[in-house]
This record gives sequence, structure tokens and C-alpha cells, in this order.
Amino acid sequence: MRWNRLTYPLAISASLFLAACSGAPDTKPGAPVTLSSEQVTLEGSITRVDRANRMVTIRGSEGAELDVYAGDQVRNFDQLQVGDRVSMDYTRAIAAELQPAGSGEVGTSVQQGGSRSGAGGRPGGAASETVTVVAEVLAVDTVAHTVTLRGPRGNVVAVAVQRDDLRARLGRVKAGDLLRVTFTEAVAVNIRPRPQ
Repeated sequence: MRWNRLTYPLAISASLFLAACSGAPDTKPGAPVTLSSEQVTLEGSITRVDRANRMVTIRGSEGAELDVYAGDQVRNFDQLQVGDRVSMDYTRAIAAELQPAGSGEVGTSVQQGGSRSGAGGRPGGAASETVTVVAEVLAVDTVAHTVTLRGPRGNVVAVAVQRDDLRARLGRVKAGDLLRVTFTEAVAVNIRPRPQ
């Protein structure tokens, strides 16, 4: 799993920033605000295994098929058989946090983790990636309802605040404050033998 979050336009961070301003009134300043979080479990069965190209076709419960490439890092690929049951838990979360000026540096960081089945065990494993982007607030215009941010690559974006509840909170944001947005994605795959 490799996200292209590092190439996301700063506009995405900006929209998340504005959502972070909408935290509950009793939220402590600087406390992370979860902007979105979702977990999906997908289940299906293997309908085709292309061993030469390491491709697996999985049919979901509603009949749609998905081709998945199983790279060399996938252990025990040769154990996969047509009819094996596949379950995949996918989680994605986005959190934002407003931090005071001088408390950090503008930049981007990536953390990856994962696990895979042991040699000889059933195929399966998990992978996760967390990308953190920190942008600096350059200006806040409470009359025009805009916030100007400078991203990790020096790009500058002025964002118009559309929602009235967010406009009311703009007075709390100051030039020099930092916006830290964290994108987390994780997937766990479990393969069960086909029913006998």
C-alpha cells in the first residue's frame, strides 16, 4: 500500500483545516479533531488465480469482481485456491489539529507498518500508512472569510470559508499557527480455505 498523499494539493489540507475549526466548543485548543473515520469489511471468494502473473480475481457478495496483484512480499501465494474465502478490513481516518506558532515545522512525514503471515501459514497480513502534513497559517481575513496557508513545498493557497459556523471560529486562528493533518489508512486481509 502506498499513498500518493505527498502529492495531494494543499487545498485538501485547507479544507480539513477549516473542518478542524468546527470542533466542539469544549474541545481543548490544540486537541486533534477526527474529521472522518470509516471502517469497511469486504468479503468474497477467489474465482481465479493467475500464478504466472500473481493475480487473484475476487468476487464480492454482490457479484462484482476485482483483480488484485499479490506482489512478491505476499507469502504463501501458492496456497491460494479458487473458492477460498477472503475477508478484508479497510480503515481510513483523517484528523486535524491546530497548533500554536513555533510549536513545530512545516513539512510532511510518512510512517508505514505491517505484518504478514508466517512461512507455511495461510496467506494473509496487514499494512498501514500514516501521512502527516503540517502547513502554516499565513493570514486570516475574518471580513472576507478566508484563510491563507503555506504548505510543505512552499505552495500558498487562500481558502474561502463557506459555512457560517466555521466563519464564527476564524477569530481563534492566527497567522503563524500550524495545521497538522494526519491521514491514516490500514488494511488487513484474511484468507480462509474454501468450504468443503
